[in-house]
Amino acid sequence: MDNDEILYIRLDCWDDAVGAFEPAKVLRQLQRSFPDAEIDPTDHQRVRLLRELEFWAQGDTPAELRETLVRQSWGLYQRNGPMYRFVIHFPSGHHASGAARRMSVGFDVPAGFPIEYRGQLVAFLRSIRMGEPVWDEDREDAAAETSSDGEQ
Repeated sequence: MDNDEILYIRLDCWDDAVGAFEPAKVLRQLQRSFPDAEIDPTDHQRVRLLRELEFWAQGDTPAELRETLVRQSWGLYQRNGPMYRFVIHFPSGHHASGAARRMSVGFDVPAGFPIEYRGQLVAFLRSIRMGEPVWDEDREDAAAETSSDGEQ
């Protein structure tokens, strides 16, 4: 990523708190905060689920193993929920891409991103009121939150 950073809020599904992001609601708030945001309407987590289910249905996988793999794929989809991607363009030509899903909302922020735009991204995440935003520099597990295939 070459000094890129990840800005995100990630909920811990293993703690005692009850709650999750509603990705569609997050996207509505994103659109209000950044009217020119490009929002991809594809549920990328569902695309992954369907791709996995199709793969598990093929081949000579023993039935018991296939059932386990299908159950795991569905479990991942249920935990992560829908996942939508977006890109926010700023007047300077800079942009930040991101994703919203059940347990996290985050942005990939390129190196050299202007401080005033960083502040706008932080303000947006705070406006969701589901935790304090976290900055991670070039962190692979955080980058998975906004990865191209929706994996976590």
